[in-house]
Amino acid sequence: MEKKIIFLDIDGTLMDFDGQLPESAKMALCQAKAEGHRLVLCTGRVKAQIYPELLKMNFDGIIASAGAYMECDGREIYRHVVEKDKLNRLIEYFENTQTTYMLQTKEGVFMTERSRKAMVRHFVDMGMTEEKMERVMVADVFLREKLCDCDGVEKMAYYDAPVSMEKIQEVLGDYFKVEGASYKSGEGSNGEITCAGENKATGIRRYVAYIGGDMKDTLSIGDGPNDMEMLAETAVSIAMGNADSGLKAMADFVTDNVNQDGLWKAFRWIQEITTPKAQIV
Repeated sequence: MEKKIIFLDIDGTLMDFDGQLPESAKMALCQAKAEGHRLVLCTGRVKAQIYPELLKMNFDGIIASAGAYMECDGREIYRHVVEKDKLNRLIEYFENTQTTYMLQTKEGVFMTERSRKAMVRHFVDMGMTEEKMERVMVADVFLREKLCDCDGVEKMAYYDAPVSMEKIQEVLGDYFKVEGASYKSGEGSNGEITCAGENKATGIRRYVAYIGGDMKDTLSIGDGPNDMEMLAETAVSIAMGNADSGLKAMADFVTDNVNQDGLWKAFRWIQEITTPKAQIV
């Protein structure tokens, strides 16, 4: 059997939008690991926001913060943080526009009390309880009156902005990249903000180079806007059934929804393409 380096998104791919890992997905991961595939989390979440049950599964690597952070076999290999002057400009803009936002770091999430209250309202309007919101958030939330002294910020997220994602991109400039959020709701725009040049694709190339692997052996599975570069980068790509139409169109295979054994079915397809026909019973 051909051994693959498999890069896995979390929200909407491994975990459903209630923060649960389907039992069939867990079985698929265990089987793939037993077959010798290398499994790597590749997520827009910072490490502090990765679900504890996933961390306990001993993945072969973690690409977090949409490429700004990387681990291999439990060892930190790479970390990129936002320049302080650029970060302060972003904070000033979001405060002036009264946008709900948070700063995401390896240690946790930093917010003002205003943003914290607004974020709770945002998720309650989605039909999510505060308890469920805290499970999805995962990381500790540190409240500060002012965020300009925060260090180690790898990426940011915002909710219910009064202007479009395109307008925010225009204001922030080309140092940042603004993308749609994995969780889509609300009347305003919701998104994630990373440093330009730091994305899942660059994280994948960095990881493969570090282990001395070959890009021809790479495979990725995802569902969201920040997965487009990841699916375009790997030799083989799979889109979840709950993915956007654009992501499905570029994928080599489209599996089922995350809550309909989508990951299990994706790994069954991987087994088919990596096992010589003579070995298939």
